[in-house]
Amino acid sequence: MPVTSLNHYLIVSRNLERSKKFYEQVLGMELADRPDFGFPGYWLKAGDAICVHLASQNPNKVRDQYLLKKHPKGTNGSGSVDHIAFLAQDPEAVRDRIKKNKVDMQVRSFPDAKLFQIFLRDPDDVTIELNFLGEVVDLSKFQGKGTITLDRKADFRKVRECAAPSFSATARSSCAASPIPLPARAKW
Repeated sequence: MPVTSLNHYLIVSRNLERSKKFYEQVLGMELADRPDFGFPGYWLKAGDAICVHLASQNPNKVRDQYLLKKHPKGTNGSGSVDHIAFLAQDPEAVRDRIKKNKVDMQVRSFPDAKLFQIFLRDPDDVTIELNFLGEVVDLSKFQGKGTITLDRKADFRKVRECAAPSFSATARSSCAASPIPLPARAKW
């Protein structure tokens, strides 16, 4: 097979420093060496693997030439990409890191498959999925303000968790039509 693995993804960020801070402080990634491409940006790694590239939305002709397209200021979300998923370890430590940084999250557990998941949004409104393989967790440890537990057996057409006080009106309206409502982006 010619494709062997995912190498990285690039976010053209509204606020480069804020996005760097999110990936470092919330997800625990580390800054990696990045060549000078002639425009500002960062590479972040998980372990030894560089997986997140960041560039600024501020107008930059060199960046636009390098990326083969212009990125208009004000772009957000993940466009046609629904979410980015990472493998993770130690769900309670990750939960503590997310809460310490005041980022809302959702959790979903599949005990029969030994899979636990945490969903959150980065500062540019990209959905991040963290998968903990081989994990069965005590969901009571994941309750509280800013956390929603998704029940995979629930009729999602009737789910109304989006009306929780910590959600913005925008998030409530967008998640009303979504089978998996996501929390509003944290104010980074």
